[in-house]
Amino acid sequence: MSEIDYRGLEFHHDGWGRLVATMPDGTVHSDVEPVRCFPWTSPQEAIALMGADGHELANIPALTALSPEARTILERDLSQREFVPKIARITKSSGPWPPCVWNVITDRGETVVKIDSEDDVRKIGQRGALVADSDGVRFLIPDTTQLDPTSLRHLRRLL
Repeated sequence: MSEIDYRGLEFHHDGWGRLVATMPDGTVHSDVEPVRCFPWTSPQEAIALMGADGHELANIPALTALSPEARTILERDLSQREFVPKIARITKSSGPWPPCVWNVITDRGETVVKIDSEDDVRKIGQRGALVADSDGVRFLIPDTTQLDPTSLRHLRRLL
């Protein structure tokens, strides 16, 4: 892949609401999907643009490399693509070790999280945690120090 002038990237949505990317060389790609690359602790960096065929069109090193207009469109698309509720409390656990089921309160309401193994709960940064349930939904705990004692007790068993 040749070097790209990221300020020259342009985005818009077609009549079906799909993201369209116009590359600096004028090449137009329809049905583009922006994907955040890792690490999760740097959400403003390393954004891949995936074509309709699943191949990477570009890898943007940081959202700040884009024009303000392109950045706004891309950030909106990324936020719609990513459904990551934030856990505020763990109200109940079916058991101390996986497999177990947690009843949780998130920023999107109450739900049930099914945890299959200890690997489904990971530290993120110094204070955060990421929980992946058996249905593939990821839940974020931005700051574990803000949890109540009961929630923290359930979480610490798996961290």
